[in-house]
Amino acid sequence: MYNLLKRLSSKHTITLVSFIRDEKERSYKNDLSFCEQVYMVNRGRAWQVPYIARALFTRMPFLLSTYANAKMYRLLTKVLATKAFDLIHLEPFYVWPSIPNTRVPIVVSEHNIEYQVYEEYVRKRSFLPLRFLLMIDVSRLKRWEHYVWRKADMVTAVSQKDQRVMESYLSFPVSVVSNGVDTESFTFPKHKKEILQNFLFVGNFRWLPNIEAVERLLSDIWPRIAESFPKSTLTIVGRNMPENVLAALTGRIIGKTDVSDIRDEYNAAFALLAPMTIAGGTKFKVLEAMASGVPVVSTRAGVEGIDCEDEKHVLIANTPHEFVDKLARLVSDHSHREKVVKAARTLVEREYNWDSIAKTLDTVWRTTHEKKR
Repeated sequence: MYNLLKRLSSKHTITLVSFIRDEKERSYKNDLSFCEQVYMVNRGRAWQVPYIARALFTRMPFLLSTYANAKMYRLLTKVLATKAFDLIHLEPFYVWPSIPNTRVPIVVSEHNIEYQVYEEYVRKRSFLPLRFLLMIDVSRLKRWEHYVWRKADMVTAVSQKDQRVMESYLSFPVSVVSNGVDTESFTFPKHKKEILQNFLFVGNFRWLPNIEAVERLLSDIWPRIAESFPKSTLTIVGRNMPENVLAALTGRIIGKTDVSDIRDEYNAAFALLAPMTIAGGTKFKVLEAMASGVPVVSTRAGVEGIDCEDEKHVLIANTPHEFVDKLARLVSDHSHREKVVKAARTLVEREYNWDSIAKTLDTVWRTTHEKKR
């Protein structure tokens, strides 16, 4: 969002209204000078009594209950009354409960299809009573997500797969506005220094698929990698790291809950491991690794939504044995490694750079505004 707004501000006057979780986040306003106005409302953490109670005693799913915010609603009502806006860009759909009634056209930008990701996670729960309760929440989330899509004037997806699902519920076409990477910030090394066998996992653990992936990595995949590559290390980078992951940080497994510059981690990595079992949207970490000259070894789900090919741009591995085999070839075949990382960087520059993606979103904004005039 930062990269898109920064580029679009050269063509549009932008007012940014954002939720924050902590008062410290107000300092980010210093980096948003390209916006004409910036407003922030402290939503706080999700697990609060009012949010939980709303989810329990109404038909609103838990996720949306945390964004039905009276303070945000009042602020937006005031902001919309003080100026004639041409468009509201809503990102993502679940902040809808805080939007007042308005005739201003609304574009809803989706990061993934939220209920599908949630449902896949719930299906993997072994405790049946919990699974039953969570599936009720999934069904509520699905109804709300479809409702918001239909109420919006335009909806965008990050992949063609998500686009097809959305269009099956809508009477208007959905535009694809891909996730991307700052190719000037994430640079490709012309002469990659010899790197130790440091394998990298990156993910914010607020997102359920990242928890699922790192648990699988630690229990099923890493033990085989560690046995096959005795000098290898695994670095896990991610905020809000679960207790069971923290407990596993011994010996050759290194954990970093907060890093000042993620590029340093990519520069020190031999390969990025993305053993995702739950698909949805597209993964920024995969695009960043591809831009940084780091080979990506991933499940099919981990690279879903990215127009990449196995053995050309990334290495697909769906089982622990396949992860070991793919890494073994990277270690033994330097020329193959170089071909993969160069092709990956070329793909990112061509399809997933923010300049071209911003042009696509600019077209969406202008088209939606013209339709409603």
